[in-house]
Amino acid sequence: MDQELKKWNQLATQQDEIYHLCAKRSGLPDAQFWVLYAICETEDALCQNVFCESWCYSKQTASAAVAALEKAGLVYLTYAEGSRKQKELHLTEKGQLFCDEYIRSVQTVEGKVLKKLSERDREDFFRIYAKILCTLAQELKT
Repeated sequence: MDQELKKWNQLATQQDEIYHLCAKRSGLPDAQFWVLYAICETEDALCQNVFCESWCYSKQTASAAVAALEKAGLVYLTYAEGSRKQKELHLTEKGQLFCDEYIRSVQTVEGKVLKKLSERDREDFFRIYAKILCTLAQELKT
C-alpha cells in the first residue's frame, strides 16, 4: 500500500506541476490562470461564488486573483441579473486574446489527450477519480 500511496501522490504532484508550468508560461500565478480557465469553460459570464465552490478556492484567494486580473485589463465584473451581491466575471477583449493564446490552447491539448482514451476508459477514469476524491474528503472531513 505504501508504494501505491507514493505513486498516487507523485501523480498528483506531477499534474499540479504541469498546470503550474502552463500558468507560469502565461505569466500568471496559478489562481489567476484557473480563474481565466474557468471563465473560458463557461464561454459566458462566470459567477465568482460559483468559481469558489466548484474550483475549491477560498473567497479571499479568488477575490485577490480577480482583482489582479481586473487591474491587468483581462476581466471586468458586473452584478448578476437581479442581484446586488453576486458578481459575474467577464473577459475583456484583451482577456479574450490572452485566453486564446494561453488558456484555450491548453484546453485544446487536454481535449486531444482525452480523445486518445476510449470512451470506456474516460468513463472509468472519471468515475474512479471522483470516487477517490469524494472518499478522501469524507475521511479527512473537509
